[in-house]
Amino acid sequence: MEVSFLKSTRFSAEANEHFIMLQEDFESIEYESKEWIEQLQRYISKHKDSQLGRLQELNRYYKGDNNIKYRPKKTDETAADNRISSDFAKYITVFEQGYMLGNPVEYKNKDSAIQEYIDELSSRNNEKRHNTAIKKDLCVYGRAYELLTVAGNENATWIRLFKLPAEKTFVVYDDTYERNSLMAVNYYNVDYGGGKKKQIIKVYTADMVYSYEYSSTDTDGMKFIDGEEHHFNGVPVNEYSNNEDRLGSFESVLDNIDAYDLSQSELANFQQNSNDAILVIKGNPYTGADEEDFLEDGSINPNGRLGISIAFKKAQMLILDENPSEKGTNPDASYLVKQYDTAGAEAYKQRLVNDILRFTFTPDIQDANFSGVQSGESMKYKLMASDNYREQQQDLFEAGLMRRLRLAANIWSIKGSEAISYDKVNQTSIIFKPNIPQNDTELVTIAKSLYGMVSDQTVFEILNQVTGVDAQSELERLEDQEPEELVPRLGEGLDVEEESSRLLDPEG
Repeated sequence: MEVSFLKSTRFSAEANEHFIMLQEDFESIEYESKEWIEQLQRYISKHKDSQLGRLQELNRYYKGDNNIKYRPKKTDETAADNRISSDFAKYITVFEQGYMLGNPVEYKNKDSAIQEYIDELSSRNNEKRHNTAIKKDLCVYGRAYELLTVAGNENATWIRLFKLPAEKTFVVYDDTYERNSLMAVNYYNVDYGGGKKKQIIKVYTADMVYSYEYSSTDTDGMKFIDGEEHHFNGVPVNEYSNNEDRLGSFESVLDNIDAYDLSQSELANFQQNSNDAILVIKGNPYTGADEEDFLEDGSINPNGRLGISIAFKKAQMLILDENPSEKGTNPDASYLVKQYDTAGAEAYKQRLVNDILRFTFTPDIQDANFSGVQSGESMKYKLMASDNYREQQQDLFEAGLMRRLRLAANIWSIKGSEAISYDKVNQTSIIFKPNIPQNDTELVTIAKSLYGMVSDQTVFEILNQVTGVDAQSELERLEDQEPEELVPRLGEGLDVEEESSRLLDPEG
């Protein structure tokens, strides 16, 4: 595969567009009809032709398989041709994953029944890992998809979350300003070997899942298999967006990454070419006493020109005769190499690195001013751009999480809890805690200064970042450990053991 390198438009205008369908056309679909199957094939073909190329290229960069690997070969076959790719894409992705979701998302709802269902959903699906996987796709592709299904049996059911591959999934929306999802399409191939393949297509609507199949050995094309009802009362495929334009986190700096790769590769080429440099000899080298290079037995004559040259190479030295011609060149020997501006090249690469990190709002942790002990205020200023960008991403991520909860609420209500409703679910607070280095001493000082001014719960929520213990659990522990009279006095600088002995002493 050969790709364009640092020239022309990278992706087409249709590479990141939404799929749109008129509401009246959607309502008239007959899912077993030939007309609909042909339309479904057109949707999939459009996704493959217009959008898949962009998604695959972004995934290549995440894996370190940058376009430098596909740069046209050099015309000089003897010249060094290194292809060194940098891993900026993964660096940016891992930073954003950890920064936004390194600390698990928390849900709080005043309704205990809803809170219990949300906690079960989170624990059964290892939600922290699942959300991090969704965030990884957002950083890479600019979009991510999850599927909600129901698992279990007649005695117990629960909701399962699965991440669908962004390269094989898309959502079709209506033409209104709200952009309501009408259906989602997921397709994938099953390879049986020997050229026998099957393509499986799933179409998810608000109440049904339709399955289609296309076999490489079947000349009739795509076929309808079956339809199965679900009870989510909405398209059970949830689409997340990384930003309003659905751009990957490193997509805007791909050209900068290519330029950095090119600079690194050419530096490696220079070093390699220097090792293979041509030796230029001016004047007459000392060529030995004998004219014959080989002896009668075929071995090298040590006194011949070849033997003397080999000896020079082993000794890493060269002896030149004085030139007998008055007009001749003065004896000299040197390697023919290009001059390399080390300082200029390093400054150029550093500027590229700075641009890549600046334009993706990624802090440079190798910056000397970024390391060491920093106060909370200093860290805020250094992470200000990252925080502003994270807030935008967080709003979109929260919208996806809320849609997940609303879909789940339909299943929870079927399970027999009539108290579950959209209104109550919509009152759920979703709390993100940025994963940043903390100055524990500073947090403890803040908590102590707030003691008596705010509730104990608030104080322990602040200390949660130091102790890792939930505020409610900490209050329960404290209540079990110490007498009730001790709790209000702990912020007054009293020694805990001394105060405990005083309160427990019958004569005290």
